[in-house]
Amino acid sequence: MKPLALLGLCIIFFSCAAPPYSTTNIRKIPEDFFGIAPYRRTLTPEDFPLIDELGVVWLRRTFRWSGMEQAPGEWDFSAFDEYVEISKDSGKKLLAILAYTAPWLTERRKSKREITGRELPYYLNYIETVVRRYKGKVDAYEIWNEPNMGGWDGSTENFIIMTRSAIERIRSIDPDVKILAGSFWRAPEKFLREMAASGVFNEADGISFHPYAIKPENSVKVCDSIFNILKDFNYSGEIWVTEMGYPTSGWFPTRVSEKQYPSYIVKTLAGIATRNINVLLWYEFFDEYNPGEIPSRWNSENFFGLVYPNSDLKSGYHAFSLCGKNLAGKEYRPDLPKRNNLPERTVSLCFSGGELRPGLAAPSGDQNENVLIIWNENGSSYPAKIYLPGSDQRLYDIGTGTYKILEQEIFINKTPLFITWTGNPLLAVIDLY
Repeated sequence: MKPLALLGLCIIFFSCAAPPYSTTNIRKIPEDFFGIAPYRRTLTPEDFPLIDELGVVWLRRTFRWSGMEQAPGEWDFSAFDEYVEISKDSGKKLLAILAYTAPWLTERRKSKREITGRELPYYLNYIETVVRRYKGKVDAYEIWNEPNMGGWDGSTENFIIMTRSAIERIRSIDPDVKILAGSFWRAPEKFLREMAASGVFNEADGISFHPYAIKPENSVKVCDSIFNILKDFNYSGEIWVTEMGYPTSGWFPTRVSEKQYPSYIVKTLAGIATRNINVLLWYEFFDEYNPGEIPSRWNSENFFGLVYPNSDLKSGYHAFSLCGKNLAGKEYRPDLPKRNNLPERTVSLCFSGGELRPGLAAPSGDQNENVLIIWNENGSSYPAKIYLPGSDQRLYDIGTGTYKILEQEIFINKTPLFITWTGNPLLAVIDLY
């Protein structure tokens, strides 16, 4: 995200009407649904227990051209080799962003983030060099980053030419690697439609976007906007969220307090999980500063993390961990649980640990490990009774990750209740008290 560009776009965040979280589609969440971007410092082996605890599979990093080839033909891969080696040794999948220009190529022009016909052969040589070096180690490539948010200075036509050329070059070297196009900030309709009409999306394996918004419900709406645009072009490829997050300080309109952070994380991750998104990567893992060492709170970019540089946990860490470890691989069931007389703005998202189809014998669902997330969007609090036949009913504190045994009477308010239990979710009921 680019701070100056955001200033004129604050109204976008505040003008989004809230959509419902639920959808009518049953949805199997991929096992590798969750990922994270560790940008703020170099990863070490000691970081991976914390990363593993989040339940993430994917890691995202920019394989920045200027960081590899600082002078023509003078390549330095040391930092990237180390990152790839440590990540693969830890069993993670890697998404590498192929982005930006080399200073020696654009130093004499005003436009610094554009690939014209003059620069394209050099850019493709950079791509070829990277893909050959990391073939079999990098699992997916993303072409560029946020072209509609300060990441691209040129025309849409040149962006399409660059994207198509990059796809062709990657495919010629590593036909099995996954390729993502777009990397849009939110859902720029004109840009999206022009690229979709060109056919370049169908040449990639998927498109990617970043649904930043002032509230979780509006991030879900951005996802819906992407689907609504692409359906006009009969798009059938994958759709990835490769950045999503909230700063806990600074001037960005998306900032949240440390107290709100866990709620926003659960609502966002669970809400996006109900849509047909293939992968969701959180921005990001680290804050820039430890508590007490912050020289200024102005720049929100320094405060998107789940973990401080000294490895202490921020308030949202456990909320992410609960979602990452409990939602991946489950089936979202919009028809469950049964709701009796609940207020309209009550959100209840049920994720079943096994497939439940018409005609399936009820006893076969008795050992499903399920998740139920409940909150009230209008902010009021009210009592309800919850019936979850089965065993091991747990109510988690999303701020600490601790749990207590679920009681039948619950209070529903704006803070999500994160509940797990073993049993048949077809029998689950929530009654207004």
